[in-house]
Amino acid sequence: MKAEKLIQQNLQNDRDLANNPIDVKVADGVATLKGTVDSNTERDTAVRLASVTGVRVVDDQLKVGSEGAKATLEDSAITTKVKTEILANTDLRRSDITVMTNNGVVTLTGTVPSQELRRLAVDLARHTGGVTRVEDQMRVLGSTPSDPEVPHATR
Repeated sequence: MKAEKLIQQNLQNDRDLANNPIDVKVADGVATLKGTVDSNTERDTAVRLASVTGVRVVDDQLKVGSEGAKATLEDSAITTKVKTEILANTDLRRSDITVMTNNGVVTLTGTVPSQELRRLAVDLARHTGGVTRVEDQMRVLGSTPSDPEVPHATR
């Protein structure tokens, strides 16, 4: 696999970096990274993930910070809106759902009683203003953590 494709795959497979648009170019053993990441930790991770076979030098041209405080405020507002939608829904109100937002990407974690309510929570989040993507990490009660999509068969 070419170094460029391997680096892009590494970045997409990293939970924290997957939502950041990072442009990767590799020429003559130099990997150039351009784009924006959310923190210095993410920047360090991106540089580490770009250090693959065939790359001698990583030219780190990444910028840190989404849009500063404005993005943080927008993410807080999105989180609040999604939580309000969930609490306003009588079927979801008693579910154990945690909402986190980063750069418009909403992550839902916790447990719900059924697949139907899981889909409802994702749909509510997806249709909230400002949401760019929804990461569904919820579990259906009775399912195993290793396979959250499939509930246990009832006997």
